[in-house]
Amino acid sequence: MTIASGRLPAYHETFADLADVVLEESWVLHVDASLRRLSVTLDLVLTPEHREYSPPRADETHCHRRGTLIVDSDTAILARRSTCPPAIDVTGEADYGHIDTFTRATDIADDVWQLSGEWGEALIRQPRVHVRLEVR
Repeated sequence: MTIASGRLPAYHETFADLADVVLEESWVLHVDASLRRLSVTLDLVLTPEHREYSPPRADETHCHRRGTLIVDSDTAILARRSTCPPAIDVTGEADYGHIDTFTRATDIADDVWQLSGEWGEALIRQPRVHVRLEVR
């Protein structure tokens, strides 16, 4: 699901910090998983409704901002990192693809969410989600 499709994934309605962010178009640069926290550094795509949105540069199609997606839980986070090496982008930075899905894992339980992409996957019960944008 992308900006172009006009449909917003469920995470937009569930987590306020993700209301005006498109994870499926954002680039994963680093993933750090601990027992109860998943931190993902991204070049985030912001929608025009985001308070920090600015028109994209001439060579880009979206407004990108560097930031960190932080997902906390009171229970252990099950995370599996991909064994695939990252791509290296034109600036020489490692690129682990996108967050392809951030959906409820209803086949496990109604309060469990799954994040997945080329970078790996994580299962998180009752996630608390925050986005921190880097200061320009």
